[in-house]
Amino acid sequence: MKKILIALLMAFSFTAQSQVKQIGEDLYLYSDKPNASDNCGVDNTFNPEIHQNLTAPIDASATEYIWPFDEELDEGVMIVNYVDDLSGSGIKDYNDNDWSYNGHNGTDICLHDFRQMDRCVRVKAAAAGTVVQISINNYDRNTEWGTGLPSNLVQIRHADGTYAFYYHLMKKSIAVKLGEYVLEGQTIGYVGSSGNSTAAHLHFEPGYYSGNTWVKRDPWQGTYNHSASLWQSQKAYIGFRDFKLQDCGVYTASLVGGNFNNTGDYFNERIYQPNTISGYESKIGFWMQFQGNYTGKQVRYEIRRSDGTLFDDIYFYISGQSQYNWSWWAPDFNPGVSVTGDWYVRVLYDNVEKKRCFFNVQLLTSNRPRLYPVAGKCFRRSFFVQKDTLRVRPVRSNMQYDLLNAPSEVTITNDSIINIGSFTQLFRLREFKVIASMGGSSTLRDTMVYKLIDTTKNPFPGNGIESLELTAKLEGFWNGSQMNEDSVKILIRASLFPYSIIDSATVLLNSNGYALSNFFNISPGIYYYLVVKHRNSIETWSKTVMQFTTGDPIAYDFTTSKTKAFGDNLKYKSGEYCIYSGDVNQDGVVDATDNSRIDNDAFNFETGYVVTDLTGDEVVDADDAVIADNNASNFVAAVRP
Repeated sequence: MKKILIALLMAFSFTAQSQVKQIGEDLYLYSDKPNASDNCGVDNTFNPEIHQNLTAPIDASATEYIWPFDEELDEGVMIVNYVDDLSGSGIKDYNDNDWSYNGHNGTDICLHDFRQMDRCVRVKAAAAGTVVQISINNYDRNTEWGTGLPSNLVQIRHADGTYAFYYHLMKKSIAVKLGEYVLEGQTIGYVGSSGNSTAAHLHFEPGYYSGNTWVKRDPWQGTYNHSASLWQSQKAYIGFRDFKLQDCGVYTASLVGGNFNNTGDYFNERIYQPNTISGYESKIGFWMQFQGNYTGKQVRYEIRRSDGTLFDDIYFYISGQSQYNWSWWAPDFNPGVSVTGDWYVRVLYDNVEKKRCFFNVQLLTSNRPRLYPVAGKCFRRSFFVQKDTLRVRPVRSNMQYDLLNAPSEVTITNDSIINIGSFTQLFRLREFKVIASMGGSSTLRDTMVYKLIDTTKNPFPGNGIESLELTAKLEGFWNGSQMNEDSVKILIRASLFPYSIIDSATVLLNSNGYALSNFFNISPGIYYYLVVKHRNSIETWSKTVMQFTTGDPIAYDFTTSKTKAFGDNLKYKSGEYCIYSGDVNQDGVVDATDNSRIDNDAFNFETGYVVTDLTGDEVVDADDAVIADNNASNFVAAVRP
């Protein structure tokens, strides 16, 4: 075993020129961190033609956001930077750590590389609202800071007067139009690297304008940022993680310009793995993308033959905090062809296996064709014929290009010219692909993804409007004869795990606890759960799933029986079954944390529309504290399927 005895490596330099550090024989670490003067943040300049200042007190948790990706965290996307909540110098993220950089005002959610970006990773509207600003046609493969190039973006204004920026999107991928009201979960574009950006990522930044100045709002709640979380379901904090392997691969020198020292220059585009690797390659490379922190625990790479026997290994230690880092190892190889087949690199952390990366050893190295310079593009509706030329590396003489699910307006001429006519499609988004293969091979091939976008069309497949008549009373707001009015959010969730949010609506419950809500993204005859969320009450689910019917609203009344809620999770009060009050921090349970916040606000005589006012009388006092104390003593918590 080759030992890399390093107790703690020096922190990486923040300059782009000094991101690579050799830590042992043929072993390197690479970091992608910004210069202290750099910032990928938004242009939030106040424009009186499209922006409005908030003049009334803001309910900081009135708008709640869903995760803006179909991909779950660490399943194709990763959080690289949280919001820096500390003004001036220094860094403090919401959880009193420094998983950010100085002056960063949003959350950066990164893809692994540009190759993943070319698969067109969808960005969803995290909350409903009106599109007030878009930018569409900017270069989207930036790898440097301070270029001055503009970003592709969407800015959405929510019903409460707050806004959210979605930054760095793919060129021509914006799937919404100015002035349009978009629903939560609607596609607004695809991830890119436009503007001040070094990697494919989404910069998500909520906030509002006050006195013509942008005020950021950190959506994450933790030990440093005590404001209520803006997430419907806040994901776990990742800044203290020991080690997380995000991606990895095996390669040869020919794929990094003939020199393994150049490996770091190829990470953004992703180093392509060969179809086969010759047993006579003098060296091979292995790369790993990871996140983590220094713990003194060992990361070890093992190359193992197809029969499982050890060929070579090496180990090292993570150097400090690694938010978006790579490691690569380029050991001597040349085992011959006595043992061919599926070899693998085994990655272990603290002697626990985390991943196996397989590669096929044969007599000769063979590489798949690779579409270049990109393998994914968006085209917008035009009256003119739009063209794209397909190119591959390495250059091949026997390439074959085949259309897959292409509309009739798309043709291939001269073997590699894609002609996109003035396309007509039923809905706003359509996808087709081009398969680039060597003579029709099923293995030596690559795929080009095309998105066709026509914002004159409906973004949804014609489901129409489905309506719900909801009756629900809030424990603290209900006094036995009437209820203080307040807004709630209704979520329509799928009937099966993971119970995805299909649609949502924010409505005002009147003094009788009644509201009529409309949904645009659900289908009649399909079963859904109804979920009611309120700013200081327990999230409450319907007892069972419901079907909507076109033309007539369905009715659901939580007040008639405790069995109307999942888990019988309702409080009987003055003749009505009510939704439990007291979940001030919206963590799904009423406990001492909620009690403490109410007690503090009562002690300070807080008044107005504040989250600690459980009765809705705009005064925080003993009445609110009693409700929370009783529910905490009874271990009241959300009950979900």
